[in-house]
Amino acid sequence: MIKEKKKIIIDLLYSIGATGLMNVVIQFVVYPLVNRQIGESGFGNMLFWMGVVSIFAPSYGLAVNNTRLVFPEREKTSNRDYLEILSLFALISVAVVLVLCIFQNSGIVGSCALIYIMVISVFRNYSTVEYRLNLNYKKQFMFYLFLSVGYVLGTIICMFTNTWFGTFIIGETVAILYVALTGGIYDLKKKSTIYRRVLGKKCLILALAYLLTNLMLNLDRIILKYGVSDEAVSQYYVLSLLGKTIAIIGGPLSSVIIGYLSKDNYQLNRKEFGKIVGAMVIVGSVFLTITSIVTPVFIKILYPNLYAGIKGLNVIINAAQIFYFLTTLLLVIVLTVCDTKWQLRIQISYSGLFLITAIVFTMWGGLKGFAVAAFVSNICYFIGTFFVGMRFAK
Repeated sequence: MIKEKKKIIIDLLYSIGATGLMNVVIQFVVYPLVNRQIGESGFGNMLFWMGVVSIFAPSYGLAVNNTRLVFPEREKTSNRDYLEILSLFALISVAVVLVLCIFQNSGIVGSCALIYIMVISVFRNYSTVEYRLNLNYKKQFMFYLFLSVGYVLGTIICMFTNTWFGTFIIGETVAILYVALTGGIYDLKKKSTIYRRVLGKKCLILALAYLLTNLMLNLDRIILKYGVSDEAVSQYYVLSLLGKTIAIIGGPLSSVIIGYLSKDNYQLNRKEFGKIVGAMVIVGSVFLTITSIVTPVFIKILYPNLYAGIKGLNVIINAAQIFYFLTTLLLVIVLTVCDTKWQLRIQISYSGLFLITAIVFTMWGGLKGFAVAAFVSNICYFIGTFFVGMRFAK
């Protein structure tokens, strides 16, 4: 038992370290250098396109990734089953990129580069299943290390070519090559199985749920920009930055949680589920206390021009982010005890509630109204997910 707990802790540290490394490299090395090289306008264009990639690539890649992990008959399936589904998702993403490229007048070279980045990112988000299936989080750390090194190499090339495409083309490609050369998920020796159609349906449901989630992550920028002002977008961004940074560990935490819970098709009972939720609330309270204390200091030092306009919103915005973070973890646990269609139902309910309250409350109270909408919606999101989990836990 002690040995098992020690392994879980080590796996968790490897997983958090891997994702943390990638995000540190992107936020503190890649983005600042690219911004300095291509200027404000070019950097803004890059952020737009990577925002599009961030909506579709994780939604499709992780949908297939997680479906493979939790599918009861996964030992009877083949790599080809999942790769064929993933390829269809990639084609849908390509269609979206092509339409946007036409409207943006991206040119032939730019369009080809953007299509490649989208497709390779879809497959990269799927690729971590190689390590999650085997609970080999040390190799997953190496995967993210290669990805990060690839980003840095691509950024160096950007310094000489004055284009940002190479940063992500090289980074994503290096990561995929590492998996292909050291793993087995891209081995196509076995033919497709009879489970492909069932897997496709499950992947589609999960992908739709993830698409809604990733779209909601960008809702603040859209509504505050057109409903209040560009300044309100900046204010909400700096207030929620630390809360969103904490949410970064949600991915690796989810990875470890679903990896162990899906092992031997183990299913939680209600008592175990309740204990996990209780532990989450305690951890969330600690995070909320930390972010609420640090955020004002952080803003006063780095964003002094925005400090005066955000007093009184610190705690409520951070609380909204913490509840969102907790619910993303809870959803992964719920995925192991019920059908994937419940993920979609939860996400649709949350998305509808957030969209309606955000528009109405923002019209009523501006930035403060949006903050209240986010807080109320995320609490309801957490409570609703909790009740679904309690219903299906044995």
